[in-house]
Amino acid sequence: MIFNFIFYVENVVVNLIDRSLLFLMLCVSNLILFTIIGHSAPPNPYLYFDIDSDTGTLTPKSLPGQNAELSVLQYMQALDGCCLAREQSILQPDGIEYVLALKIDFSDQPGRRSSEEFNDYLFAETGVSLKTYFRENSYNQMDIQPGPVGGVLPVGDKWIRAQKPMSYYGEGRILVPRYQELVAEACRAIDNSVDFSKYDRNKDGIVDHLFLIHSGNDEASSQDENDIWSILTPSVNIIVDGVRVDTAVVVGEEPDSEKPHLGIYFHEFFHDFGAPDVYGPNFTDARDHKWGLMGQFGPFLGPEVFGIGNGLAPSHIMGYLKWDFDARPANGRVGWIKPVDITQSGEVSVPAFELSSKTDKLFKIDIPHERETLTIFGIDLPLPNALTNREFFLIENRYKNSGATFDTYLPESGILIWHIDETQVRPEDSFDAGYQIWLEDPNDPEHLGIHPEDPGIININTISEGAAYSADDDQTAFTPGTLPNSNSNKGTPTGISITNIGPEGMVMKMLVSFGDTYEPNNTLDTAFPIYYSQTYYSFLYDASDTKDYFQIEAAGGVTIRATFSVLSSDVDYRLSLVTPTGETVATGEKAPNTLEYQILYQPIAKQTLYLLISSNNGFSSTATYRLFVEQLEPGPFDFYETRVYPNPFRFVTPEMTFSYQLFPSQSADNVSLDIYTIKGENVYRNKHQDVFAPGEFRWNGSNLHGTPLAAGVYIYRLSASQADTVIQDIGKFIILR
Repeated sequence: MIFNFIFYVENVVVNLIDRSLLFLMLCVSNLILFTIIGHSAPPNPYLYFDIDSDTGTLTPKSLPGQNAELSVLQYMQALDGCCLAREQSILQPDGIEYVLALKIDFSDQPGRRSSEEFNDYLFAETGVSLKTYFRENSYNQMDIQPGPVGGVLPVGDKWIRAQKPMSYYGEGRILVPRYQELVAEACRAIDNSVDFSKYDRNKDGIVDHLFLIHSGNDEASSQDENDIWSILTPSVNIIVDGVRVDTAVVVGEEPDSEKPHLGIYFHEFFHDFGAPDVYGPNFTDARDHKWGLMGQFGPFLGPEVFGIGNGLAPSHIMGYLKWDFDARPANGRVGWIKPVDITQSGEVSVPAFELSSKTDKLFKIDIPHERETLTIFGIDLPLPNALTNREFFLIENRYKNSGATFDTYLPESGILIWHIDETQVRPEDSFDAGYQIWLEDPNDPEHLGIHPEDPGIININTISEGAAYSADDDQTAFTPGTLPNSNSNKGTPTGISITNIGPEGMVMKMLVSFGDTYEPNNTLDTAFPIYYSQTYYSFLYDASDTKDYFQIEAAGGVTIRATFSVLSSDVDYRLSLVTPTGETVATGEKAPNTLEYQILYQPIAKQTLYLLISSNNGFSSTATYRLFVEQLEPGPFDFYETRVYPNPFRFVTPEMTFSYQLFPSQSADNVSLDIYTIKGENVYRNKHQDVFAPGEFRWNGSNLHGTPLAAGVYIYRLSASQADTVIQDIGKFIILR
């Protein structure tokens, strides 16, 4: 899907802050004019907005000395630009990653936590730690270790004391040179206690990973401009023990919280492998959001403390970045997994994304090649040897109840469909991959912030919360005709359909089709068998495919209801119910107050029946139709619906219709129509025997002797009997001459 920034701003920011157009323009103008300052951790959105406990709506906070509008603007500016990351991903061949962790405090902010506490946060074998997070996310392929020093330095309650107060390093916005100065101070101060060369395991002359924990809070969560923002500090460029310190993960002690927001620790550490952020260049362009560690909310997921996620249950890293850490395919793919290519139509089983390495995690469907062209004088000329295959869908099964330590606070469970466009890889000087990544969302296709449970609520907090497809919420199809659709970002139909998406679980099934679905099903002999209470999406694809048959097994005495709709006004299709001999027993009628057509039918005995979708006019490879069949629970013995039309009746009209329908799964020994004069004289009677399905009486306006009735008011009675029980519906109609 192509993202429309202006449309998004108009729909989200205005709804979110409910202010004047003037302020909206002010925000956008400041966004455009704001000088990009690189930083890493996303600002904690909960601290810039209040959450309504009843609706979940986010509204800007009014902080002391500033109004709410400034809160929004500050948040936009805080999120604008992006992070700093290593230029290229590097993995140790044996999976062991040494992390040299140091802690430093300040004269105006003495450290409080001990090294033992930080050892648990970084190196604990169980619970929530840097080690357990990357072990689970790498499927046991990465082992975080403290290396020869055995843990965080200095040991115990000691801290390295910085040469200047915290306010110097954290003054104002992020000042990378001062962060570099702080890292260099820590390294020189601890040099006598550690051999830095032991932390260059791949012998490239660079320390593999340096973690610097500073005392005090993280500005991303505190909003205090004198605090230090968590960041992957680049280009430290000091030599110790013959090796160079290049990058350093700088994070906060966060003494005001029971535990630090460890999701931010994990987020920053993944930057040290070259990973980008995936929250877009500004506040109004959320892409990954809550579904990934590198998203805007993902690092902060966890139990809420005073309305703020504590970051102790962050989401998994999205599959695309597990495959290619830096999301730069031109320099090769470095990661833990490879996607399974789906190249043929058929059913696919997708195991839970969080499972062990013995199962496939990520599935890939390539969007068909498009030859690049050069436009000259309005004519598109194909460029020789210029084929692109850099756009595709990646599919994950995210399951909150998989038993994993992480991914437990996701918005929901189900199939995620990521639209990846590697023609939009970020520039070399950018560290945000948002423009090449889009999460397809059936609840909120344009990422407007529509609440999955209440469409009337729009706010940033709910962007992509309803993105997981599953039968549990009746979001079971992604086709050229659904919303969102499977078109390429250029708007070209891909012919790719994902249908029959099953319920949430450890393994989710889905049907992938290239072109038409459920084929061949153009004859009774090739009819596709379907199940009750499952939605089927398909096409009358072209001139050779103007009929689709679906087979159902019907039980005797149980009413079936087939509901059919076409998601386009450019074609005209019809629905019929036929027997194995091809006899039509029912046709679809327009359901009241909907755009759907329905068939209600109750067979006398168990039998095989076929639903036929056929064309009255046209066909389309992109106009999806939807079919849903269900068995209805028995209702009371009564009329579900009766209709009398036209009323008044004029003799220029050939017939008057009296239609009836019993409640589901009910039958009648007989159904009768009686017509009376206003004085009670019976002038007409007809009867249907052994009624199992909806029916109708057609009357030409004559009495029992065939003589046309006079103009006036008449009374009709529809009655049905079942053993000793009789039901009836009585009403009036008028005959006009």
